[in-house]
Amino acid sequence: ARDPKTEDEEAEYQCDIEGCTMSFESKQELLHHKRNVCPVKGCGKKFFSHKYLVQHRRVHEDDRPLKCPWKGCKMSFKWAWARTEHIRVHTGARPYACAEPGCGQTFRFVSDFSRHKRKTGHLAKKIRQ
Repeated sequence: ARDPKTEDEEAEYQCDIEGCTMSFESKQELLHHKRNVCPVKGCGKKFFSHKYLVQHRRVHEDDRPLKCPWKGCKMSFKWAWARTEHIRVHTGARPYACAEPGCGQTFRFVSDFSRHKRKTGHLAKKIRQ
């Protein structure tokens, strides 16, 4: 029988895929990871490439390294796109515009724009000239 690991002991199964610095507590977790499958129990999400799996890991961590640069704002984010969209709350920018003739609605967040297109059937395709 193996001794139970102490909490501060480092994981011993290191990924050897070029550029990856992740390591794991079990061989099974490492094998999942090397097959581009998230090893977190209950997740099991599969990815097309290793870099997307490495990016995905952030969803399971509490770390939010990206801070809002707006003075006095304490918001922080895991993803650059989320911070970029958040900053529009301060600036008032509405960069998503529906191209459907007669609509003219604008949106601050891509999710709101997507919902609008889904509910209205507006395609908002760019017109090539």
